[in-house]
Amino acid sequence: MLTPLLLLACDSTGSIQLGGNETGADPHTAAAVDTDGDQLPGDTSTDTDTDTAEEPDSDVVYSAWFDETVMHTVDITVSDRGIRDLNNNGREYVEADVVLDGTPLPQVGLRLKGSSTYQDLNCSDGYCKASFKIKTDEYLPDQKFGSLQRITLNNMTTDYTQSKEVVVYNILRDASQLASRCSYARVTLNGEPWGLYANVEAVDDEWVERRFTDPSGNLWATASSGADFTDTGLYFWESNSGDGDKSQLQALTRALARYEGDFFGELSGLMNVDQYLDYWAWCAAMGNYDGYPFTGNDVILYEDPLDERRMVFAPWGTDESFDQYESSGRIWYNAYTTLGYACLADAACVAELKVRIQANADVTEGMDMLTRAQAAWDLSEADVTTDPTRPFPPSDVWAYRDYYAAVIDGWPAYTRQKAL
Repeated sequence: MLTPLLLLACDSTGSIQLGGNETGADPHTAAAVDTDGDQLPGDTSTDTDTDTAEEPDSDVVYSAWFDETVMHTVDITVSDRGIRDLNNNGREYVEADVVLDGTPLPQVGLRLKGSSTYQDLNCSDGYCKASFKIKTDEYLPDQKFGSLQRITLNNMTTDYTQSKEVVVYNILRDASQLASRCSYARVTLNGEPWGLYANVEAVDDEWVERRFTDPSGNLWATASSGADFTDTGLYFWESNSGDGDKSQLQALTRALARYEGDFFGELSGLMNVDQYLDYWAWCAAMGNYDGYPFTGNDVILYEDPLDERRMVFAPWGTDESFDQYESSGRIWYNAYTTLGYACLADAACVAELKVRIQANADVTEGMDMLTRAQAAWDLSEADVTTDPTRPFPPSDVWAYRDYYAAVIDGWPAYTRQKAL
C-alpha cells in the first residue's frame, strides 16, 4: 500500500448564525486571514476598503467564480521587468493585466505568495510553480471583479492529490462552517500555460462583509506556527482588518494563565465556546490537524462587535486534510495549544467535544464525500496530465488519489471510532 505523506491542516467553524446570505452560526461568528497558512514572513498587507460588498447570493460573478464544477481560467500578462521584480522580491506587488474567465482587468497588482510552498517564476531550477495573489484595486482604485478585490491562486505543492482545497473547503462550507469557497483554475502567464491551481476565496474585508452583519471588528490571522494565547504567542497574531487592538487577545491570554478547569464558565465571556468546539470537531471531521488548536497555525479569528467582541474561529488551509493518526501521530485530542489544553483539562468539555465529533461523522457520511472528491478528480485529470509546472508526476497523483479514495470512503467510521 502507498504510504501517505504527513497531511495536516485545520478547517472549519461553528454552528452559529452568519450575517448576509450564508448559513451556519449565530450572529457571533467570523474570522479571516489573507493566505492559506503559507503567509510570507513579514507580509502584513491588508485590505482596508470598507465599501459594502454585494451579498454572495446576489453577486453572479462571485458565485460563478467559485463554481467548483467549472475549470476557470486566469490569463496573466506582466512585463519582463515585472517578472524580474517578482523573482527578486515576490512579496511586492507589480503591475499586471489579467483576464478572469474572459473578463479583462487592467493594471492589477500581482505578487507571489507562500513560505514553505514559495516558488518564483525562474524555471531553470525546475521549480517555478509560483502561487499568486492578485489585487484588483492596487493601481486602479475601486476596481473589482464582481465583489472581489483579491484573487488567491495556490500551487498545491503540498497536496499529492491536487484536490484537497477544492474538495474540503466546499464540504466545510456546505456543512455551514465559516470556510472560504474554492474552485480550480487553469493559469497562463504571458501566453504560456502555467498549469493547474486552487482558486481560493481570499479572506479579507470583503470576505468578512459576506459573512457578518457588522464587519468592523478585529480580524486576526496567524503570522507563523507560533500563534497562541500566551505572552510569546500573542506576537504571532497579525491584524487583517480592524484597528489592530490586541486587548481581547490579551484578555483571553490572562484568563488562560489563571485557568482553573471550567472551560465553559471561565472563557465564555471572551470567546464563543460553543462555536469553538464546533470548529474543533470539524477539524477532526476533515482530518485537518495542521491548524489551531493542534498547532499555532492556520486559523482565523474574528471579534464580533455584535457579540461583545467574543472571538470566533474559522478554518484556513485544507491542503493537507484527511490525515490519520497512524501516519502523522495526530488525532483530535493531540491539541498542543493553550485552548486545546484548557478543554482537555475539563471533563465536560471533552465529553461535549466527543459528541460533536461523532455527530459530524454522521453528517459527513451523508455527504458522500468520495463522490465529491471523484468529481474534482475527473474535472482536473486532463490538467494534471498537461500541467507544465506540475509539482508531481501524474502517476504519483493517480496513486495518491487511489489511496485517498479508500481513506475518504472510510473516514466517517474512522473518526467516529476515534472519538469513542
